[in-house]
Amino acid sequence: MTMMAAPVRSRPAVAADPIAGLLLIVAGAAGILELLLPWRAAVRTLPSYGSLTGWDFFVLGRGQALSAGDTLALYTVLGVAVTGGACVLLGLAMFAPIDHHPLGAIALLCSVVSICGALWWVLRNRLSAGGIGAVFAQGQIGFYLFLAAGFIGLIGAIKALATP
Repeated sequence: MTMMAAPVRSRPAVAADPIAGLLLIVAGAAGILELLLPWRAAVRTLPSYGSLTGWDFFVLGRGQALSAGDTLALYTVLGVAVTGGACVLLGLAMFAPIDHHPLGAIALLCSVVSICGALWWVLRNRLSAGGIGAVFAQGQIGFYLFLAAGFIGLIGAIKALATP
């Protein structure tokens, strides 16, 4: 009597995903650079600053008595930078021939947190700036990187999840 071997299931080959990796690295770089690049021109009370960076907003805001919502908005500036650092690391991992679904899920979570933080910041600061239009009119490159980091990361995370 001869025994038959059990059928062997073949798994699809795992490959690197350079497009998702590149998108996540760009998103992470945007999230980190928003701390260092100018967000808006300094107001009359801070003429020595010239322009305020994301880090300046964080440091100046920490020294003030803020409501819970404004404090949360303040910490979103730092939160986007932290999620940006995570996206850079996850993007680098996308170049390895490993299963990208778990990393893509983490990148998706980081991106959603970054998007929610940026939207919260805009909504909390629309009143002090004179409306949503004024928030965007006064914005400089750091502010726009702050807003874009999460959306670029979201595209990269979806690409990582969609790759078999």
